[in-house]
Amino acid sequence: MKRFPLVLLLALIFAISVARGADPFLKKNDVIALLGGENMVALSENGFFELTLTRNFPDFDLRFRNLAFEGDTVFEQNRDLNFPSWEEQLDKLGATVVVAQFGQMECLEGAAALPKFVEAYEKLIDRWSAGGKRRIVLLSPVEFCQSAALEKEEPVSKAPFERLKKSNEVMDEYIDAIRELAEKKHALFINVSNLGADDVMVQRDGIHLTNSGYLLMGSEMAQGLGGHIDAQARRLDAAANRLRQVIVGKNRLWFNYWRVQNWAFLAGDRTNQPSSRDWRDPSIRWFPAERELFMPLIETQEKQIWEQAAELP
Repeated sequence: MKRFPLVLLLALIFAISVARGADPFLKKNDVIALLGGENMVALSENGFFELTLTRNFPDFDLRFRNLAFEGDTVFEQNRDLNFPSWEEQLDKLGATVVVAQFGQMECLEGAAALPKFVEAYEKLIDRWSAGGKRRIVLLSPVEFCQSAALEKEEPVSKAPFERLKKSNEVMDEYIDAIRELAEKKHALFINVSNLGADDVMVQRDGIHLTNSGYLLMGSEMAQGLGGHIDAQARRLDAAANRLRQVIVGKNRLWFNYWRVQNWAFLAGDRTNQPSSRDWRDPSIRWFPAERELFMPLIETQEKQIWEQAAELP
């Protein structure tokens, strides 16, 4: 029997290693939890990121769950009484991937607060990963005052924009620290700090993004997660926009399920109120069961999303 040449064997092993290294970060049936402040809340609400990623992986049956909250920082996440912890929420969701974005508001505290930021962020990452059970993605914050078009729209006072621009120098230090933290914690780092669109209004106030900004940010995120982004993916034709509307509707259902309008009656300090219980049998609480009726609606929307995504180029 003829021996297989050593050189060819090594080449084959190398080729297999490269192929495995090219595997996408995401896996089939992943549940992706989004964490952060207002920009991450809006990213979920407008659906651009989910649309772009779903188009790239239409047969992965990805599920997206927004756990971001306006005002969240690595230092503080204010919630109602008895609101579940990160660990409880992620376990209940069956989350396999956590995508987090912090650092924009925290950098306004200056470079002196950077060690405190890193320490707090690392503790959160450890909680989210649950000993390596979940894959972690750390996004950079988006730089302040990205587009020149913004200042043209706001000619009254340039002072706020100038102050924010100066904060970008400190933000660069925070971004470097987040990159190093990702390496230390074996997380994926995606840099979305510069959306590269000076001629487009990517921010409405120098801080929060516009729909154009979220489209660009979602594209950068999807590309960092292994998606292929070209000019076509950045344009919303009629079919893609119909899919986005289904995504937006699904995410609204999730929002109503997760952020219950009257949490005090569900799990807070008002659970004993008569209106929180069945009028025929006060021992029965109708509210928790009614809340769970959202989940079949969400799952139905998700199946529609996957079906429509499979039909897109």
